[in-house]
Amino acid sequence: MVALYLFGMYVAAFWILTQPTGSGRGREWWVEVDTESPKRTYYFGPYDSKDRASNNTNGYITDLEKKGAKNISINIKQGREPSQLKAREES
Repeated sequence: MVALYLFGMYVAAFWILTQPTGSGRGREWWVEVDTESPKRTYYFGPYDSKDRASNNTNGYITDLEKKGAKNISINIKQGREPSQLKAREES
């Protein structure tokens, strides 16, 4: 009986330890991109690490510059998914 109990504990511990670490909500990384002209905020993600989020920022900047955006700033944040992936502050 003890052996069955220990085996069950082993299986439970193995299952917990093998779960992906980035799967928890609120632990994802997001790239927040603000532009002054037009005044907008964009969110890109989610990413499983800050490095992966950071590695994609140049592409976002290039695309927005091609569309005429000015004064682009980047902020990498960890947390829950934004309620809107594109916020329009000005028409």
